[in-house]
Amino acid sequence: MPNYLVTLQAAWLVRKAKSPIDAMNIAVAEVGKRLNPDLSNVRIDVGDTECPKCGSALKSVFLVANTALVGLVLEMKVFNATSKEHAAKIAKVEIGKRLQDVPLEIVEVSEIKQ
Repeated sequence: MPNYLVTLQAAWLVRKAKSPIDAMNIAVAEVGKRLNPDLSNVRIDVGDTECPKCGSALKSVFLVANTALVGLVLEMKVFNATSKEHAAKIAKVEIGKRLQDVPLEIVEVSEIKQ
């Protein structure tokens, strides 16, 4: 059975953030705490958003009144899945169990070539 790399987006709310960098660090740390040690193989990063005016990449952080919405990208390797759909479902269920009430969306599923 093939192995897959599943990429998901998550929206994470950070309260009492002093700056966008502070919000990004807090978001990654909080998600990491929830996923570890069971899912220590999940890669957590802050996503990028394209500027509608100039087209350059900006970090996915929106900060207002010391409250930030941080867009995270989570990558998980899924082994021995029967299909891309099966791999996506496994990743979403496993991550979703640990990040309850957090919006998750599948971005990409790609087969890992060996």
